[in-house]
Amino acid sequence: MSNLSREVAQRTLPASLLFHGPHYSAKLTTALETSRGLSCAKSGDWNCTCDHCRNHRTLDYPWLMILGQKNLLAEIEIGASLLEHHRTDPRRFFLLRAVKKLLKRFDPILWEGDEAKLKGTSGPLSSLQDDLEVLYPAQKLPEEKGLISLLERISSASKALSDALPSTGIPIHQIRKASAWARTTTSGAPKFVLLENADKMAESPRNALLKILEEPPSNTWFFLLTSQKGAILPTLLSRLRAFSFAQRTSEEQQSILGTLFHSTPGSYVGLADYFQASETHKKGLYDELASQFLEALGQPIYPLEAYGKFWSEEDNFRVFLEALVAQADARLDLTAQERFFELLTDVRGRRDTYNLGPALLIETLFYRARAADISSRAP
Repeated sequence: MSNLSREVAQRTLPASLLFHGPHYSAKLTTALETSRGLSCAKSGDWNCTCDHCRNHRTLDYPWLMILGQKNLLAEIEIGASLLEHHRTDPRRFFLLRAVKKLLKRFDPILWEGDEAKLKGTSGPLSSLQDDLEVLYPAQKLPEEKGLISLLERISSASKALSDALPSTGIPIHQIRKASAWARTTTSGAPKFVLLENADKMAESPRNALLKILEEPPSNTWFFLLTSQKGAILPTLLSRLRAFSFAQRTSEEQQSILGTLFHSTPGSYVGLADYFQASETHKKGLYDELASQFLEALGQPIYPLEAYGKFWSEEDNFRVFLEALVAQADARLDLTAQERFFELLTDVRGRRDTYNLGPALLIETLFYRARAADISSRAP
């Protein structure tokens, strides 16, 4: 990342960027910090006191947009738990920024003309905006019971907003709104558009994005973030400066888990396992879904139709397949296990190689398993 830091300092960074690498490799954090550095009115140090840096640190910078599909609830739940047990300013910042990443996706500009799609979100939005005020530096935190009540309200409102987000990538109307904002809104300050999981965009929003990347407005930067670089169209790639992010080593992940999350060394294999374990509302869900899947193999109807959005969240697809493997050991005879594991291997390969949608892959796995006469029965 030395090249990135140098180009930020010299203000020579191109306007269209691709940050690609595995989950939990700090792509979004780096994009946010790069945006702060590019807009800093002074030295660019983290503790810079200029107005731009202060606003960036709390994600209140008005010329920053964040779009794209992402499961943000794990980070919010972790932040709430950390603040409950460690009433310190770093924990305030962690939770505040986690919730602001969600709120940025509800920028009124992105939903102008499509307000009907936000039905039911005014209450949670208002609740979060009020409750977050106490998390800002210099504000006094409530006493224990009041803090617990506050954190419960934040978690509940965040869940309601998360459920309202689009389930199929970035809609074309949001790409158009962000593009119009970038082209026509003048502020004198640098502007930034961050698109998470950019590989999940359908053809029409990709084409709309391509138009503005061909001639990006001055003093505006576009960051495309993805864990699947191969799924980004060559026409887009040709207009992006790519920066590769490596998977953190096991030692680095354990260090982060210990220093940032106060985790006992060795309690989790890595960051992915820690974040997955934090989502208490999912405890037992993967085993339940795996059980439904296997039990329904003897029936003609796919049983998990209602979970299309669920599979798009980070790690849900992977953990569900692991639950299928565990239950198949107990439910299928050896011949059926062998056939089923071959299908699972193929599904993983199609996901990794072609970036096919997890919802489609799981439904296809169901019908292929039925066609192979695999049914749930004790070995």
